Amino acid sequence: MIERLWAWITGYVIIKLKGADLEQLLNRIARQGYGIWDLERVTANIMIGKIRIKHFKNIRPLLRGLNIRVGIVGRRGLPFLAAKLQKRKMLMLGLIAVLFCLYYLTGFIWFVEISGSDEISVEDIAAVLAERGVVPGVRKVDLNQRSLENTLLTQFPDFSWVGINIKGVLMNIEVVERTSPELAEVQYGDIVAAENGLITQILPFRGTPVVSAGSTVKKGDVLIFGEYYDQYGRRMPGAAEGIVRARVWFDAIGEAALSKTVELKTGNRHVNYRIEAVGLSFVLGGKVPFNEYATTLEVWQLQIRGFKLPFSLTKQIYDEVYYETVPISTEDAKTLALERAWQQLEAQGIDREQVADTQIEEYLLADQHGIRVGLIVELERDIAEFRPKL
Repeated sequence: MIERLWAWITGYVIIKLKGADLEQLLNRIARQGYGIWDLERVTANIMIGKIRIKHFKNIRPLLRGLNIRVGIVGRRGLPFLAAKLQKRKMLMLGLIAVLFCLYYLTGFIWFVEISGSDEISVEDIAAVLAERGVVPGVRKVDLNQRSLENTLLTQFPDFSWVGINIKGVLMNIEVVERTSPELAEVQYGDIVAAENGLITQILPFRGTPVVSAGSTVKKGDVLIFGEYYDQYGRRMPGAAEGIVRARVWFDAIGEAALSKTVELKTGNRHVNYRIEAVGLSFVLGGKVPFNEYATTLEVWQLQIRGFKLPFSLTKQIYDEVYYETVPISTEDAKTLALERAWQQLEAQGIDREQVADTQIEEYLLADQHGIRVGLIVELERDIAEFRPKL
């Protein structure tokens, strides 16, 4: 993200590479350390990509001995925008003023979102926040998140946990309410680990914690015992309650081939017509003279006031096709394999936005015709799971 932003600030161009030696040119560019991104193969001999201005100026010497033509199809970034606005100084000053205002406004909270409260109304929570000065338009530097969390826990004893998170101009307040024993049947049990992980934080609301921050746990390990000792030293059954956050890891493998088969039309076409009436059908135009073809159907169905009559005419268009194997660059294959690995993780319910760290391993397949990418991600989340005692 930072590299893309810097590329926009310094300026970049969208280039078209055309010729038979695309892979050789890309290898030369990579060896020089010139970053080229969003690379897309349009046809077997044409590719489109983006490159920074200063790197583009150095490409010409790399073309020696190669059957390649390079052209610019677009210019993007601040230098080109500034050049356009140079003759419109007032517009440029206005743009700078708008950007400054937007930057200034990001120092304030403009939206407050409250979630997780069922028994206590959002209006009551907002009223307490307003007494502490937390209203749309408050400056971020004037906020003390820890103090606000403690205030809400004090004002609303039914809250077992309050978390405040600020993202940009949005303040998100998430609360967890205690379960009323009058409304829910008492069920004894422990808090156990829902998955393997490394404990980073434990907040026991009820019960006896048996692990601490830094402990490594496996799925099913007890984290908080529901049993406790009363004032007379007697061991009493109970229902454990709490939040246990941990660093957890997931892995997935994605694969992609270094070539793909594309369907291309030869330009030859055959058309016939199929007539269907009262359960009978016949074809006008003869058989298809091609071994490989793509079919397009255009159907006309007679209707009277929305009622379909038992008669239809179908135009059948057959385009002769052939198949060609097109190479895929190593970088494109890596990107595709990595995306497939991410899709596997997302199928397990993992949100990319919550991932704290990633580790990527890549290697060619044994037949050298594909690439495999191993993806390991780390995230921090609540692994507490209630396990009732039978």
